[in-house]
Amino acid sequence: MQNKCLALGRELIERGASWFFAPLSWIWGAAVFFRNKLYDWKWIRSVRVPCTVVSVGNIVAGGTGKTPFVQMMAASFASRKVAILSRGYGKIPDEAMLLKRRLPNAKIYVGKKRSSIAARAVADGAELILLDDGFQHRKLHRDFDIVLVREEDPLGKGHYLPWGFLRDSPKRLQKADAVFSNGRDFCASTVRILDEKEQEILVQGWKVGIFCGIAHPRLFKKSVADLGVEVMAEWFLADHEPAHPAVLERFAERCKTLGAKALITTEKDFIKNPRCCLPIVFIEIEIEWLEGKARWEKLIAKIDHEIDNIPKQKLGKPHL
Repeated sequence: MQNKCLALGRELIERGASWFFAPLSWIWGAAVFFRNKLYDWKWIRSVRVPCTVVSVGNIVAGGTGKTPFVQMMAASFASRKVAILSRGYGKIPDEAMLLKRRLPNAKIYVGKKRSSIAARAVADGAELILLDDGFQHRKLHRDFDIVLVREEDPLGKGHYLPWGFLRDSPKRLQKADAVFSNGRDFCASTVRILDEKEQEILVQGWKVGIFCGIAHPRLFKKSVADLGVEVMAEWFLADHEPAHPAVLERFAERCKTLGAKALITTEKDFIKNPRCCLPIVFIEIEIEWLEGKARWEKLIAKIDHEIDNIPKQKLGKPHL
């Protein structure tokens, strides 16, 4: 029920029909304002750890490409001891599972209190801590704040949740060390299609069914369309929502009667969802640079320098 409500809320916002949530939106905005002021005025202090901390986040709810961006950043520091801190959503931490699959040499930590798991990561020898979706998690001090926005709607309809998609003040973008636009500076590009044994396959000309549980399913639909397949049926869940096994089976059976050869989904959905009567294949994506590569390379160099020159005041035990 909760996931259905979230999906309905997202649809209302997208259609511009969520104006009746304006009072709740004003309350959200006021809470964000005062919380940020408490941190800005040092009335609430951030926890520092003796390690370089980089946050990759956004100011809107979902769908800016944070997880593949974190994956790319971790891969850029493959020679370092990297720890990735993920909040985790729902019962199945799909983003953390995806990162673990792609980055076997990085240590993945999942938990809501990231200041505590950051201390554990340092104790385990981390040189670099990456916060996946950490811009609002101000309890943990970070050395670099990277914020991602969507080119087509950078400010989430211009209103706070649940009237719009904003969950933080746009003014905080001025305090970010780097802002990258998904659609202008970079995009998510399909690398290959993998089957259930994670072997690369070609699907051009296939009849398929498609399903996913992500913030912006139409982007997934576009990726599928570019594969040259014929979509017989589609099923979109709320962001992070796992498919119920029985419902997935019924969807697969329907697709099968329509002549579908397989189901296509995202990598995150493949990892967390059960199998069914049709083979499930998934799209593996990576970040492709458009206009932001030069700024990215400068940022990586600055972070690398920071790792080698940790300020003396950061040395010692984490202050919790």
